[in-house]
Amino acid sequence: MTTSTFDSARLLAIAAVLAVVAAACSSGDATDPVDGNADAGYSLAFDDGSAGPPEETDDDEEDDESDDVDERSEDYLHRVLEALEAAEAGPPDTATISTTRPADASSGGGAPSSGASSPISGSTATTIGGGGGGDTAIYTGVLGRLGRDEAVVAPRAPAPSVAAGHLPLTGLPGEVPNRPAAVVKVDNGRPARPQTGLNSADIVVEEEVEGGVTRFAAVFHSTSTAVGPVRSSRTTDIGIINGFGSPLLLYSGANAVTDTLIRNQPTVQNRSAATSSGYWRSSARRAPSNLYSDTGSHWASATGGPPPAQFSYRSDGDPVGGVDDASLTVTYRASHAGWNWDGTKWLRTQGGAAHLTASGPQISAANVVVVEAREVATGMVDSSGATVPEFVFVGEGKATVFTAGKRIEGVWNRPTLASVATLTTADGSVIKLTPGRTWIELIRAGAGMLR
Repeated sequence: MTTSTFDSARLLAIAAVLAVVAAACSSGDATDPVDGNADAGYSLAFDDGSAGPPEETDDDEEDDESDDVDERSEDYLHRVLEALEAAEAGPPDTATISTTRPADASSGGGAPSSGASSPISGSTATTIGGGGGGDTAIYTGVLGRLGRDEAVVAPRAPAPSVAAGHLPLTGLPGEVPNRPAAVVKVDNGRPARPQTGLNSADIVVEEEVEGGVTRFAAVFHSTSTAVGPVRSSRTTDIGIINGFGSPLLLYSGANAVTDTLIRNQPTVQNRSAATSSGYWRSSARRAPSNLYSDTGSHWASATGGPPPAQFSYRSDGDPVGGVDDASLTVTYRASHAGWNWDGTKWLRTQGGAAHLTASGPQISAANVVVVEAREVATGMVDSSGATVPEFVFVGEGKATVFTAGKRIEGVWNRPTLASVATLTTADGSVIKLTPGRTWIELIRAGAGMLR
């Protein structure tokens, strides 16, 4: 039996890609490549910052990226073979076929590296390691260096407010619970879906992390619920949590540098799973996408009162403004989030399919606010070399508001970390939302991610 030159090259390519995938799946000490790198001196088994997760079993020890690699390798191999077929002979030229670990299969793109192809040009990234210390000297971001009340821009409008007897984070009528907001970091990787609790959140912020995948910062106040899978924090969260007064922050943990910066936030009540009780792992899912918590157990020991209002809301009969627009898509590097207006609410899709909750219903919102923010390098990279980004949600930038089937172009303005962001049109008029749940899509400024 003979084998053609092309078939030989094809087999070599398959072997090479499978070797890369196998190495990626077995590298390190089963750690999260951002939240702990065993090869660089970490000994953490999970991204929660602990030596072992709650209710850990042997079957749970799984590299944070392994599931993603398993799901994405087939797509990557297919693309390599397509390139081979186009060349019609020989193994691929490494100058034209990237060997960067592939991004989520929903996009088909490669994960950004820390080199010239990184979306953050000119940055010098450092892999976290050296024994896992919390030395923040390597940090090159912005938010972790700002004082909470340090002004970076002048205000454009007064802070939002809601009428008495209305919930501060939704504008809906109701008895206001005397408790702080609880911000929970929620996984959005493929193994984490469908998630629990997102349709009970008052506000959800979608943020991009390394490799172009996204995570959620789900903010609860009006409703107590189980929520998860809970995942790790990033320095982008500093620009989210501070606007809620003295919130609880529920997260699985973080690498030592990021965790130090998060714990330095003076008004945030830190409830990391690394140092707090109230978490459990589900046997129905694989770690690390199986950590859950319940807001009620954390509120029982919380201090402080309700969070400040985050938006201004329309009263019945108030004009909406803007132009008709019943759909939008946000193209994150490794996933696409879509929203469609059904006449009463916005329904979320991901990768072109309905994004469902664990209880069944599709994720929905009364408003979707797309916020464009500057992206900076943190000085950290993950084990694949992808830059760990930070999105600076303080200052001001472009905002696009989708409410009641309309699109309104505007500006977000936030003078300090402690401030609540205001939304205004170009002429300074306050943009008012529909009372109810609001999703914020946090995207790179000027990148054309909103379609």
